[in-house]
Amino acid sequence: MKKTLLATSIASIALSSAISVQAQSFDELVKGGSVDLNFRYRVESADVQGGADAALANTLKSRATIKTGNMYGFSALVEGDNVFQLTDDFFDGGDNGNANTEYDLILDQETTQINQAYLQYSGFSSNVKLGNQRINLDNQRHVGGVAFRQDEATFDAISIENKALDNTTIFAAFANNLNNIKNDNVEADISLLNVKYSINKDLATSAFYYRIDPEAGSKLDTFGLRATGMAAGFGFEAEVATQDNETNDTLYYHLNGSKKIGAVKATLGYEVMGSDDGEASFNTPLGTNHKFLGWSDAYLSAAQWGANGIEDIYFSAVTKVSSVKLVGQIHNFSANEGSADLGTELGFLAAKNFGTYGASFKVAQLSGSDTKEDTTKIWLTASAKF
Repeated sequence: MKKTLLATSIASIALSSAISVQAQSFDELVKGGSVDLNFRYRVESADVQGGADAALANTLKSRATIKTGNMYGFSALVEGDNVFQLTDDFFDGGDNGNANTEYDLILDQETTQINQAYLQYSGFSSNVKLGNQRINLDNQRHVGGVAFRQDEATFDAISIENKALDNTTIFAAFANNLNNIKNDNVEADISLLNVKYSINKDLATSAFYYRIDPEAGSKLDTFGLRATGMAAGFGFEAEVATQDNETNDTLYYHLNGSKKIGAVKATLGYEVMGSDDGEASFNTPLGTNHKFLGWSDAYLSAAQWGANGIEDIYFSAVTKVSSVKLVGQIHNFSANEGSADLGTELGFLAAKNFGTYGASFKVAQLSGSDTKEDTTKIWLTASAKF
């Protein structure tokens, strides 16, 4: 009788403790969570000479992000986006878009969608995500979310990031679907492997392998090495990559140097999307391509610059005046194969944050290209975070 009473008492205490621990963990899951709201309003104009009518878009992106706290290393995130076109005097470019082809292209479709939704586990020096997620690697040249556009690109994937080794970050992801900025789902088997190693505070390196195996079309395998750092007071960035599309082999390389002169950071660089004898060009279909080869997006992908590839000699200057960020840049483009002059582009940006609010003005103008019409694009953007 005493043993039964003792056993019952122990079981009651254990059950009570288990319930208490579970209640505490669930409380941490809820109380450790957060809800964030983001809004971005943009006026964008696009004027391509000799083509369709000049376009003017007014769009508002509204985003709600719900994060849970941590329970036994597990957490979750759900993020929903709505992009609303206040005016439609532009062609938004998608299969399910506004179809206003009499206007120039501005790639911001109306949409209401889940931008991210994933389960996450953190432990053993690793972070694992399963579900719809953004993936930004290195400088986003090869893999990025194109967050500049109102509809961000994300992946349906499982990913793992491990930092068990000193000064080393290993990232691997396997995806079966890309949710692109055209609001399309592109089914493909995508493998991403990126290993970063910091040699010291002045030198960081990475090696990567990215494979795209689409349902329709050729496989694309990209191998590369990258290094960034400081030497003798100069910043530098160096990268080389090879790409195989089952038929052609192409080369990519990028080198730049930067120097802080007073309040101004000046950068001179050279980037090449190589050609395989004019038959095919290096391409970055998963990259944040708006960041590179000028802001006008005239040379956003190999579909724009063609099989002869493209070379870009560029210079930029960045400074701050009264907490306003100012950026000026110039690009000189030419074909990698052959002698075509692909023009010159000028770009200017002014941006300022007011706490959780922000405002920016950006303009880009391409002229003098043998293959592209003169193009001018202007952006006025206001944002708020709560």
